Amino acid sequence: MSSNPLRVIIPKIYNYARVSTSKQLKGVGLETQQQRSVLEDLSHKYSLPIHNEEFVDEGLSAYHGRHKEGALGVVLSRIETGEIPAGSILAVFSLDRLSRETVNVAMEQLLSIINRGVCVYTHIDDKMFDAKSQNLTADLIVSLITMQRANEESSTKSKRIISASKEALKKWKKDGKPQGALGRAPFWIDQTTNSFNINAEGVKVAIELFLDGWGTLKIKKYLDEHHIYKRTRKSSVKQDETWDYVAINQLWTKRSLIGEKRFTIEGHEHILPNYYPPLIEVDAFQRLQKVKQSKSGRAPVNGNIHLLKGMARCGKCGAAMVFIDKGNSNRAYVCSLAAKGERQHDRELYSSTLLELITLEICKDIYLLDSSSSSEIAIEKAEVESRLIEEKIQLDELVSRYKKKRRNSLLDLIQDSEDEIEKLELSLQTFQVDDLSTYLNLLKHDIYTDEVRDDYQHPQRVEIRNNLLAVLKEVKLNRVENNSSSSKTGVVNCVDITWYFKNGQERKLQFEPFKYVGSKKDRKIFVGVNYSHDVPVQEVNRSSDLIPNLIDKLHKLDLLNKAYPSKGRYQWKDLELVQGEYSLSVKNVLPRFGDYSGISFGDMVDKHFEKGVKYTVIESNSLGY
Repeated sequence: MSSNPLRVIIPKIYNYARVSTSKQLKGVGLETQQQRSVLEDLSHKYSLPIHNEEFVDEGLSAYHGRHKEGALGVVLSRIETGEIPAGSILAVFSLDRLSRETVNVAMEQLLSIINRGVCVYTHIDDKMFDAKSQNLTADLIVSLITMQRANEESSTKSKRIISASKEALKKWKKDGKPQGALGRAPFWIDQTTNSFNINAEGVKVAIELFLDGWGTLKIKKYLDEHHIYKRTRKSSVKQDETWDYVAINQLWTKRSLIGEKRFTIEGHEHILPNYYPPLIEVDAFQRLQKVKQSKSGRAPVNGNIHLLKGMARCGKCGAAMVFIDKGNSNRAYVCSLAAKGERQHDRELYSSTLLELITLEICKDIYLLDSSSSSEIAIEKAEVESRLIEEKIQLDELVSRYKKKRRNSLLDLIQDSEDEIEKLELSLQTFQVDDLSTYLNLLKHDIYTDEVRDDYQHPQRVEIRNNLLAVLKEVKLNRVENNSSSSKTGVVNCVDITWYFKNGQERKLQFEPFKYVGSKKDRKIFVGVNYSHDVPVQEVNRSSDLIPNLIDKLHKLDLLNKAYPSKGRYQWKDLELVQGEYSLSVKNVLPRFGDYSGISFGDMVDKHFEKGVKYTVIESNSLGY
């Protein structure tokens, strides 16, 4: 399966934010919230949809240009490749969010964006930088001043930090007292007194256990039960006062254990011995390194391709889900925090095969375009694109001839060519196809074959994963404990999956408690489901057999029991499946009035439809007897 070269990418409004400190990170929610209303105003004014993916750089310097390695780099790359097409708007709080580098570099970056047809809108001063604007010269002059000021501020700040670091280094060499300007203390040292805090005893125990051959997870669980831990840094995900798995795992190479601090100023590393009180002796630290080295390399990269990697998240705490592999029947996703022994919730496994199969089936059921009409549109679009390429080549030739001969007649031809290019580019915008449907058209056929399902290094998995990444923003996994008359314990765990798509739509599949039907000699299995899905304003077609076929396929592959995780395993392979009777209901036909206060009913409905959702359908099955 190859990528679709005829996919039409419609212009949208994109949001970028950059925060350089943890304090700013706290405020980014407010800034983004404020900017959300700005984005909606831009969307209404320019009739462009808002791209749902947030691009935020945390702690990356715009002065040194390191933020280009993060979310901004992704944005710039997508602009260059056309994934963020001409006609789009990139909204930022202010120009210094894009760059605080020297003016020539910052200006080159701004021009590279707008010269590709993407406008830059700055929230703080309500200014639109557009290559086609008649006021472009004046706008660029203003931007030069803004960029110069931002660079000077960052340069001054950088010099101030370097100067403070140098002065702190001098003071330490003079009196041997730790300096705040030289950075944070490790989590077992009190920053203000430079003495051991309550965590120190636990760290010593952790080192002893590691030298005795204990693993990090086992050490963490022991510390949680026997030693108090006090967090010295705040976390947006982890809230419990429990020992941190990552911090423990990084302990074994920390030279601060023997009192040494390493600090870099202007690219030069300074080694400061006896900066902290040593927690262990040098010989113990050396033994620690040998044990660490002997344990390294136990988990080599095997090239496995996990379809939901980076998209699957825990529905309880929001942490990323990680893949664990204990053999074909025990490949599963588990919450990363739970895997590290955190106490947010129990360690719950989700079958990767179950999740992959259901996700691909659900993705196929998103209002695919009629293949014949899609082909006609693709042919027309390809013809326009071909003419546009030819016209641009001709324009380049005309400009080249004019530079050599400077004839006025050539200027007229250049003007005519530019007008034609503008018409063709406008014509391309008429081929607006729902990009979600176009991508998912590639998943139309049964691509999750036995080979792809069982071989995690199968090359086909790369293409499948790329297609999923193109349309899926996030997949949240949860399980709900329900009462069950068919379970020996009286309760049953039911898997609950929600898919969030990049175009703003959602899908949710909830497994309801199973039931045994018939006599003991002729026992059958009924599996209840509840499936809700948004219906786009422009609906094309949809298979009404999606869920029944999905349940049937899961049963044939003996995967239905994995929708009900338990310590044992339900044996249903030889039981006949009863689908029951399916019914439909509709909700969210119209928005709530409170969502759009102060506007007319017609405008309210228009704004609701601009989100691309007409209403939500709920499908559920039940036994008819």
